Amino acid sequence: MFDTRTADTSLSMTHYIDICKAVKPAVSPDGELLVYLSDESGTAQVWTRSLAGGKPRQLTNLPEPVGNLAFNPKNRDLLITTDWGGDERHQLWLIENAEGEPRLLTTDTTVVHAWGCWSPDGTQIAYGANYRDRSHMDIHVMTVATGETKCVYEGIGWRSPAAFAPDGKSLLVNDCQRAMTDQDLCRLDLETDAYENILPHEGRARYQGPKFFKDGSGILLIADQEREYLSVMVKPHDAASLTELAAFEGQDVEALAISPHQNRIALVLNRQGWNDLLLIGRDGVVLKQLEMPVVGVVASIAWTPDGMSLIMPVEGAATSGDIWRCDVESGVFTRLTDAPKAKVKLPAFLEPTVTSVASFDSLDVPYFVYKPERAPGRDGYPVMIIVHGGPEAQWKPDFRADIQYMLARGIMVIAPNIRGSTGYGRDYQHLDDRELRMDSVADLKAVRMAVAARSDVDESRIGVFGRSYGGFMVLSAMTEYPDLWKLGVEYYGIANFLTLLQTTGPWRKELRAIEYGDAETMRDDLERFSPINRIGNIAAPLMIAHGLEDPRVTPCESEMVYSCLRGLGKPIEYLRVPHEGHGFARIENRRRVFGALARFIDENL
Repeated sequence: MFDTRTADTSLSMTHYIDICKAVKPAVSPDGELLVYLSDESGTAQVWTRSLAGGKPRQLTNLPEPVGNLAFNPKNRDLLITTDWGGDERHQLWLIENAEGEPRLLTTDTTVVHAWGCWSPDGTQIAYGANYRDRSHMDIHVMTVATGETKCVYEGIGWRSPAAFAPDGKSLLVNDCQRAMTDQDLCRLDLETDAYENILPHEGRARYQGPKFFKDGSGILLIADQEREYLSVMVKPHDAASLTELAAFEGQDVEALAISPHQNRIALVLNRQGWNDLLLIGRDGVVLKQLEMPVVGVVASIAWTPDGMSLIMPVEGAATSGDIWRCDVESGVFTRLTDAPKAKVKLPAFLEPTVTSVASFDSLDVPYFVYKPERAPGRDGYPVMIIVHGGPEAQWKPDFRADIQYMLARGIMVIAPNIRGSTGYGRDYQHLDDRELRMDSVADLKAVRMAVAARSDVDESRIGVFGRSYGGFMVLSAMTEYPDLWKLGVEYYGIANFLTLLQTTGPWRKELRAIEYGDAETMRDDLERFSPINRIGNIAAPLMIAHGLEDPRVTPCESEMVYSCLRGLGKPIEYLRVPHEGHGFARIENRRRVFGALARFIDENL
């Protein structure tokens, strides 16, 4: 048997967790200054450097991590956001001229301030906030110089401002009162207060990144209205319908950016989780594909003000994240940041491959395979299956320090995109909705059985790991199929859908009920889906960890699991993590949580 405890005792999970990344770049309107977020100091803070070169410097040193950042379109004033301990009740700050101390623009720490956009003249900002009712997000506009704020629209459910019109007299609003996957794109007239759905439609639709053309001819956006995949669309000024500009068979368009001269559009495409970069013309014709410097993923894309380059964060399964610049004429990429890497020499990082398995109903379920470089032991590799959260999300080959640690320890890692995942079309995404919830758990079993049948795998040593909704999948897998697992690890997972819908942040309740089911009309189904009601079935050791300020999946979910399993005398470990939310934002907490994961794997897998 291959023993992970003796695989390489010189390796420490901390060596991997301490690897930093640079994300969320923004360029000042004069094209001279780059800002971005880096966790080099232990939490995500704003860093800056000249776009032409030079040494980076840390701009903020706030007690809380920075979430978003956006330059004023007319100067170097920088808008940033923070919350408190991961509670997602974000506050808005201003750093004047990207220098000096941040100044708070909002002060009510009980309110969610959801960042929206700057006005074209740089005098105002628009954002969503739930001052009036914690369950509903209204639209607010603030005059930044004076702090004067006006609620410009009140409504039911969730909505957020997306873009001002070029004349600053109206706002595009992404209205999600039915579901995040069933949106309306609305126009709010700031002079008359008229609120109009500018794209009436039947069925579900998503609208992403809408932007007005400068010439007033219409709106450029990503949408899947009346189609299977997200595509580049145009809403003409004088029409209440969409015109297709560019679509790609079997692929979502995930991000776009139109050049300052409005003649070229950069696109990020999703190819089975990996990203490709394209340039298209205003007519939708593909001009060129840009070869990425790293095989991996791009979270956002933006043009430099001169229209000559693109700025983007790039990372891959074997490459931690940095900010890159691409000269669009030559296609040459230049790395602009050098986020700190490992302090000691580590084994080479490895890339995954992708394959699939037919599930119980013949549905093809894709999954990534991360195979250790070393040969397996006599009985084969031990395996950790990692299930992504969401559920409306997708496993992507981005950099995961914990996975590279496992590979170095001789553990194969499997990462499925079970039904309900995004990236494979609208129909696939909704195959786990409401009454169909447990079909996705059956997918996980199918993946597990396919992996166990491999000649290089020890089928008696397969564990399962997930966070958030992935934590629900761990608990469900271990209660539905208890004999299949050597161990389980779940971070901030759902144990009981009824308590989740009662305790999640009030601004999230209706949106979650649409995905999981209404507590009044589907109570029996929700009880059947909830693994807490079968928790005694768990046979393998389980480790759980939870941030105590989590507003999405509150700690009561983990407390239930821990108290039940402890009372039943089952092997259970529980890490309560103070001052963290739905994730672990501080390096000292990541070291603690993932260090415990490494020890738990060594002892049980």
